[in-house]
Amino acid sequence: MRARPIATAALATVLTLVLSPAPGPQAQDSPIFRAMQDEMKRSMAELRLPGEPPPYYIAYEISETTTMRAVARLGGLVDESNTRGRSLRVEVRVGDYAFDSSRFITQDRGAGLVAVLGDSTTALDDNYDVMRRQIWLTTDAAYKRAVSVFAKKKATFQNRAGIDALPDFSREKPVDMVLSVAPPASDRREWADRVRQLSAAGAGPGVDATEAWVSETRGTSYFLNTEGFKTVAPYELAYLRVSAETQGADGMPVRDLFSLVENRLEDLPAMPQLLSRARGVATRIQSQLTAPIGEEFTGPVLIEGEASAEIVRQTLVPLMLARRPNDAEAGGRGGGGGQAQATPFLTRIGLRVLSDAFSVSDTPSLKEFDGRPVPGAYVLDDEAVRAQDVTLVDKGRLVTLLTSRTPQRNLPQSNGHGRTGTVQPGVFQLSSAQAVPAATLKGKYLELLKVQDKPFGYIVRSVANPADIGTAGPGGPVILQAFKVTPDGKEELVRGLRFGGIASTSFRDILEASQERTLYNYRLNGATAASVIAPSLLFEELEIQRTRDILQKPPVVPSPLGK
Repeated sequence: MRARPIATAALATVLTLVLSPAPGPQAQDSPIFRAMQDEMKRSMAELRLPGEPPPYYIAYEISETTTMRAVARLGGLVDESNTRGRSLRVEVRVGDYAFDSSRFITQDRGAGLVAVLGDSTTALDDNYDVMRRQIWLTTDAAYKRAVSVFAKKKATFQNRAGIDALPDFSREKPVDMVLSVAPPASDRREWADRVRQLSAAGAGPGVDATEAWVSETRGTSYFLNTEGFKTVAPYELAYLRVSAETQGADGMPVRDLFSLVENRLEDLPAMPQLLSRARGVATRIQSQLTAPIGEEFTGPVLIEGEASAEIVRQTLVPLMLARRPNDAEAGGRGGGGGQAQATPFLTRIGLRVLSDAFSVSDTPSLKEFDGRPVPGAYVLDDEAVRAQDVTLVDKGRLVTLLTSRTPQRNLPQSNGHGRTGTVQPGVFQLSSAQAVPAATLKGKYLELLKVQDKPFGYIVRSVANPADIGTAGPGGPVILQAFKVTPDGKEELVRGLRFGGIASTSFRDILEASQERTLYNYRLNGATAASVIAPSLLFEELEIQRTRDILQKPPVVPSPLGK
């Protein structure tokens, strides 16, 4: 488990260059749990300032991880590290489940939702006394912060009229569970050489810069709270990214990349396949340099493979997350903690949000798809609530949303999707009851262009999140690979395009989907994995715009790499 939404919290992390051993089989009897239990019992009995409310809820999490990272550029290793860390997180709430010190933005020191009260160290050698002392100090600071925030929140609400009386925290059935922990990683030194090779394979004529980045984190989380939750859960995340970029003669940046997320490095494709994909990045960069700039377009668009899954990730997934804005001291609604905006679909439960043939679900229990492991699968969320498989859309109509322990109107309980400090998906699946083979889907698209008398359309095969490639400016997802296609099926590679804003109503007008579906994995806030399984999609109408990058003049002297 990783970061969780908190009213008052303290985070302490220590890093060394020693690899971490796996916890023993008696994890719940370890000095870690004994220190957590003993200090929690004492805090609940004695922690109270004169004239102030005592805590009604305390949670402790100690997470220990080992992380390997290697980064190479243009065939040269620029960073390599192996670190061991143990972090302590303390959550203290005052008030009660209906109204407490959480979800409140104060004008001093930022958000009341998350308060980092200072760094400290937790013993790496399971020293009971040192760990208990650190828990004591952190709990004391967290409680004092909670009392301060709670007083300001009460004062603010006393001056407001017509406030929706939604509880701040849901009551959930306690979970007592010990999951199998991740085994220690084997020697990872070979990955330093592999990222060198991958960054070199991504280079080539016309490519100014390449980078290959690999990381793997393994660890264990120990969680305990005053409600009776007591869990031990593993943590595994492997990440590989290969990117390249250059600049056209007109000054327009040209970029391409691929990234892979798995539970372990062993789950990544074999090295020959990775090298082939890295060379493909260089090949596409070179092709883009000579490609014309695409024309702006509004009309039917076919989005294939991983590009479709990435569009679903960026535009449809957020609509299915029941996020509740924080309250603010200055009045109105505040941001912070990853919950700055309310979910627009909260008011659309029972209504049609997709085409009638489509269904959507989130299935954290799905561990394998099409012979591949699914990294987004999990058993417990970051609030130690059991993950539930949830049907979100049935025959186009919205059934429910993904929830955490922050109640929503008509959604009072968690369905086990409190992850990385907010509500997040696990394994998000989109499917159509009327799906057709991919080849048929393209034929239907060409026929549609003829019916609408369009001189051309676009087939999109690669998309990136603007934040992932450092692209600023208004608009939607950045298109890395688009083909201008005429009704007779002739394709031409173009560059310099991105989607306009993709409205939620666009999904009600999806015309067709492929039978083939793509598993696409990504990181949630860099901390844990989520997965999307989606078909290729034919949208009736989308807007494609030219990018609005601020262009820089090319270097005066040509690249020494032989550009």
